Amino acid sequence: MLERLLELGKRVLAESDLDRVLTAALDGVIELCGAERGMILLFDPQEPEGEVVVETARNLAREDIERPEFEVSRGILRKVRSSGEPFWHPNVLDDPALGNRASVLRLLILSVICHPIRDGGQILGVVYLDNRSVEGVFSEETAGLVASFSEFISLAARNALERRRLQQHIGALAEELRGRYDFGAIVGQDPALLAVLKLISQVADSDATILIHGESGTGKELVARALHFNSRRRAKSFVPVNCGALPENLLESELFGHVRGAFTGAVADNPGWFERAEGGTLLLDEVGELTPPLQVKLLRVLENGEYSRVGSTQIRRADVRVVSATNRDLADLVREGKVRRDFLYRLNVVEVRLPAVRERRSDLPLLLRHFLAKLAGRPGGGGGKSKRLSSEAEALLLAYDYPGNIREMQNLLQRAVLLAEGPLIEPRHLPETLRELRPLLPLESEPEASGFREAKQRVVERFERDYVARCLREAQGNISQAAKAAGIDYKNFYTKMQQYGIEAGAFKA
Repeated sequence: MLERLLELGKRVLAESDLDRVLTAALDGVIELCGAERGMILLFDPQEPEGEVVVETARNLAREDIERPEFEVSRGILRKVRSSGEPFWHPNVLDDPALGNRASVLRLLILSVICHPIRDGGQILGVVYLDNRSVEGVFSEETAGLVASFSEFISLAARNALERRRLQQHIGALAEELRGRYDFGAIVGQDPALLAVLKLISQVADSDATILIHGESGTGKELVARALHFNSRRRAKSFVPVNCGALPENLLESELFGHVRGAFTGAVADNPGWFERAEGGTLLLDEVGELTPPLQVKLLRVLENGEYSRVGSTQIRRADVRVVSATNRDLADLVREGKVRRDFLYRLNVVEVRLPAVRERRSDLPLLLRHFLAKLAGRPGGGGGKSKRLSSEAEALLLAYDYPGNIREMQNLLQRAVLLAEGPLIEPRHLPETLRELRPLLPLESEPEASGFREAKQRVVERFERDYVARCLREAQGNISQAAKAAGIDYKNFYTKMQQYGIEAGAFKA
């Protein structure tokens, strides 16, 4: 029995999500004691008489406890919570103080255990167990096991609560940051993204040139717009320019404008993008595509604000904040002679590096929900038809690396919404590249799950196991590198390895 207790304790401590901690704990303690029903309640630690903040139950709900026929159970819970002393009785019907209560007689409660969950000197919650079918099922030894197991529950619940509070705090900070600086279009709460939002808030109201670096589809233009609309230039124009979309001769004319007769087809004077962005912000997207001669002309504008229209000798002055963006490593282009070193230095006064989607995996569920909700309200994108993901489809989408980042995610979901005839998006509605990840899902030979929760739990566990193994394989067995690639704390990553019996040595080169 002691070995079983330790095994169950390890299972509980291995979980990090609070709901899963309590689910594992309750299932474990019911299995340990042979209880028929059970409940774990956690209280607000900031208020001794505060509300129940979390509950997990089996064959029992907190709403049941409020009903008159549960008077005994409710009284036991209150007593244990207020006194901090455990309650155990092998047969409540034999107790003169409780046995004649109407609720005991109606529900035929025989055995009851209620034990406090302590965090130091504080009552963090209670475990309640009862049995109505077997007399004396809870022995003194059983009560002792529950007491011991409650220590595992306390440690796991405290850690999970702290993680939840930290996540809520991060979420609150993110909302405050978005509320203060209107970053509503940028979705996510991952620490890597929050660091970007904080940097934007610090440099937005300056005239410093900003270089935004990120893979295609990471939202570089969104960040540039956030910089503009949180600066004193917000009332003026924001002008985005794709430097890779036009040949050099036309790009120069578009940037600086031209005068009549400057070249064939120039039948009238034409202002350039710098003039259109006067007083505002000019975004030079794909700035690495500019040729060195054009870089020289731009360098002049960046250094002293001076430029001339093509075909004119008249010097003009620009009051424009320049933000550039690239998905290429400009330092490599400098070494290759494709980008001037002085041009890079002038662009890169402040660098904003955007994380790829695979580097902010904790945001994936939030992003999926956000874009599904957005598609539900968009004409031609499944507008008006709210769709949700099946557990299998969700597991595939959470396992995918999204080389095309946010843009690819949006396209995948739009396709799925359009193909799904009913309210549920299934794996068959996703592209073949994602369906190839099916080994992450439960095998058909596994026993059929008894319900939605169990089925979803299996999918999540299979995903976690395969994802941890894949990260280790790519890192050739280096746990630190694998944890970093997964965006998971080393300790949590190692705990997952232990939980699924994965050995790092199996992946070493």
